Amino acid sequence: MPAAVRSPRRAQWHRREDGVGRLMLLPSLLPYLAFALLPIGWLFWFSFQRWNGFTAPRFAGVANYERMIGDEQWWLAVLNTVKFGAGRLVIEIPLALVLAYVFFRGVRAGTVYRTILFLPHVLSPAIIGIIFVFLLRETGGPINQLLVGSGLVEAPIRFLGEAGSALASLVGVGVWAHLGINLLLFFAGMMTIPNELLESASLEGAGHWSTLRHIVLPMLAPVTRVVILISIIGTLRSFDLVKTLTDGGPAGGTEVMFTYLYRFFFEPESVPQIGYAAALGVTASVIVGIISVAYLRISRSGRTAP
Repeated sequence: MPAAVRSPRRAQWHRREDGVGRLMLLPSLLPYLAFALLPIGWLFWFSFQRWNGFTAPRFAGVANYERMIGDEQWWLAVLNTVKFGAGRLVIEIPLALVLAYVFFRGVRAGTVYRTILFLPHVLSPAIIGIIFVFLLRETGGPINQLLVGSGLVEAPIRFLGEAGSALASLVGVGVWAHLGINLLLFFAGMMTIPNELLESASLEGAGHWSTLRHIVLPMLAPVTRVVILISIIGTLRSFDLVKTLTDGGPAGGTEVMFTYLYRFFFEPESVPQIGYAAALGVTASVIVGIISVAYLRISRSGRTAP
């Protein structure tokens, strides 16, 4: 059969095959449309409305966004979110990497230790917050009792009673809760490094630091980028842990973006301001997206640099 006759038939067959493939993808796209795209559209539409959840919505234009620009408490929550995220990342990522390398190099009972460090990740962040509210209490808290009883401090520490110490406590609890999953991701990445490279480095007399710096870290670059990106998004979207541990206190010192906008959606002491909360939600999502895209661009530029 001539190629001129065969080619249109083949193209028609490929188009039919593509159409069948798209139809097969449709069932998986419907939940995404129902539970992702529609809520996002709903949020964006209501960000231009004035609505309390009871009466009919009224179009307000950009009034909600104008109000947000002048809302000092909102921008303080944004700043607290960045501080909380930066504090966690600076401690959590290097610590997870070092511990993963220690276990990778054959520490005895490494599996047991990895399991112990991973266990907090299994718990709900809300449950972790409730547990640490009890542990960090100024009066009768086990940690303060231990510190005072051992003579390390003279008076109980107000872990959750002052803005600075409360934010530091929040960072510490967040690191404890999420260290394990990052450790396992790094450890899994290290397991893919060829043994020949490590053996060659050992024969050349390279120590642990040189091996980590010149072999392990370069080989782990793709995993590291993923771990950091997941951590950035997770910390910027924090809600459960902050809500149960500090509830944004004291005096808004640990208020983050999503606990702040939650108050306008569901605060029981006042009438809901769903339009304003939607505007805050849209802005918070944009902030998370901008920071995530900026990190991706920086990491890619570093990867492609000569």
